[in-house]
Amino acid sequence: MTREWFGVTNAASVPSDVAWQLHALLDHAKAGRWSSMLQLLEQRPQWVNATRLGGASGFTPLHQAAYLGASVDVVERLLTLGAFKSLRSAQRQRPVDVARQRGHHHLTALLEPPTHLVSPSFLQDVEELVHTVILGRAAALVQQHGVRLPPLDVLLELQPSELWVPIPGMYGGFHVRLAVIADEPIVVIDSWVRVVGGSQERRLVSRAGVAVLHLSDPV
Repeated sequence: MTREWFGVTNAASVPSDVAWQLHALLDHAKAGRWSSMLQLLEQRPQWVNATRLGGASGFTPLHQAAYLGASVDVVERLLTLGAFKSLRSAQRQRPVDVARQRGHHHLTALLEPPTHLVSPSFLQDVEELVHTVILGRAAALVQQHGVRLPPLDVLLELQPSELWVPIPGMYGGFHVRLAVIADEPIVVIDSWVRVVGGSQERRLVSRAGVAVLHLSDPV
């Protein structure tokens, strides 16, 4: 099952009960109320990488666990629920950086992002292009709802390396995945709009730029 990215940061873009639950989730994480946090995440696992609506720190529950030095059991449960090790805060810190800075060395090995055959430098090189493709189709909605676009590093933590990025108001979104063509890594972006009879587009993103692919062509 493809993992779904929750990137909305504008409280006005979600129902009030959802906003309340999200605030409660991040409050539990910030206060170290791990049982309450995990209980909420068991019901809403898609929020495991959420940040506070309207917040400035960019801390996810995993960042908070790293900051407070939670037990290995708590961190392992967050990872099982889908927490990303490579997400960075507003200060560009990954959870492992936070744990190391705070002296919580019992967590550093567990929080170290995995190695991958695809070089992280490739993803860093093409991330801006991928975000440009998304903004080219949904810039107004991304701005309206304060959508935090996913860093491509998270694809290296997924098997298969793919992510669904819904955009509120688009009635669809973007399916982003890693692939290899002629021994070269690329990012494939399929986008859907489920109105006006439906609309689908595909783009291939590499260091060479962005290419349009006919949807009947295999990748």
